[in-house]
Amino acid sequence: MKKIFLLLTFISCTFAVSAQKDSSAKNITKFEKIPFFSLHTVPDSTVFSNKDLHKTKALIIMFFSPDCEHCQKETKELKAYKTELKDVQILMASPSSYAMVKQFYEDYGLSAMPNIKMGQDVNYALGSIFQLRSFPSIFVYDQQGKLAKAFVGNIGIPIILEALK
Repeated sequence: MKKIFLLLTFISCTFAVSAQKDSSAKNITKFEKIPFFSLHTVPDSTVFSNKDLHKTKALIIMFFSPDCEHCQKETKELKAYKTELKDVQILMASPSSYAMVKQFYEDYGLSAMPNIKMGQDVNYALGSIFQLRSFPSIFVYDQQGKLAKAFVGNIGIPIILEALK
């Protein structure tokens, strides 16, 4: 009887495991196109949403944390490639406090790049859509608003520029 019970348990577990569906494809479809978002932007706390984007320009969404060393390095590199990125919309979103995001914006002199919008992702709404697990996380969208490439970690601006082609 014990052997039959073990055999039935094994068979049941085998079917249960094989019946699991890969939900990652479903999750990717959540951000194949630019999702709805609303950020409180710095330096003046105005609301910026996907409706404010230029519809025919490429977009880079970078999720960051002001105290993340990799994010700081990536931001310095953004500034170094200011000319190459001048026609690209850059949205930098952080779940950190508005005060921390604003201080980061000022410390890195990002007002010198008018194509960057930086803001607080209130209640982590946008971050949860993208199911973020680490910073920086970068999503590159083409001129039609379709996801071209997604990156996790400090990957460098040349790789991002390549994804924009």
